[in-house]
Amino acid sequence: MKQPSLSEPDSVTVAKILTGAFHGDPFFRWLFPGQSHETCLRKWWEFLSLHSGENPKCALSCDRDESSASIWTKPIHDSIDRDPHDEQNDFIDLMYELVNDRISQVLEAFSEVNANHPQEPHWYLQAVGTIPQMQGKGRAAKLLQPILEICDSEGVGAYLESTNPRNISFYYRLGFEIKKELVLDAGQAALTCMWREPV
Repeated sequence: MKQPSLSEPDSVTVAKILTGAFHGDPFFRWLFPGQSHETCLRKWWEFLSLHSGENPKCALSCDRDESSASIWTKPIHDSIDRDPHDEQNDFIDLMYELVNDRISQVLEAFSEVNANHPQEPHWYLQAVGTIPQMQGKGRAAKLLQPILEICDSEGVGAYLESTNPRNISFYYRLGFEIKKELVLDAGQAALTCMWREPV
C-alpha cells in the first residue's frame, strides 16, 4: 500500500492542536458540559492521540506550523484487524472518569455511533482540526489531501462523523456526502455521518 508523505508528530502535539480546535464544538459541549469542559476535552484528546499514535492501524499527522492535526484509522479488512477489547476497556474507564453519572447515556450514544459505521473497508477520519486563529486558511484541507489521494488511487471510500454543522460545507468540498444524521441522547446531541466515494 502506498503510504502518505505526512509528518508523524508526537501525540502531545496532536492533542494540543485538537483541544484548541474543538473548544467550542457543540457535540463536545454536550459530552463535557460545565466548568470542567476544557480539562475533560484535553484529557479526551490526550487519550485518543496517545492510543492512536501507538496503534499501527492509525495515522497521525499535523502541518509544519503545528496549526492543524488529523487522526485517521486505516481500512480494516477482517475481524482479525479489529481493535482488542483492552482498548475498549481503557476507553470506558476514561469515560467513567470524565462524565461520571452520565456514563450510561454517553456509552449508549457512542454505541449508536459505532453501529452506524460502514461495513466495507474504508479510511475513517476520527478527527481533523485547526487552532482557532488559523481556521479558514485551507490548512485542514491540505492536511487531509494525501490520504484522500490514497483513497482515490486504491478505490477505497472515506468516512467521518461531523460534530459541528458549520463544517459540513468544508467536507462537501472534499467530496464527502451526508449519509445519515444521528440524533443522540433524546435530541441533546447530534452527529452527521458522511461518506466519500473514491474518484
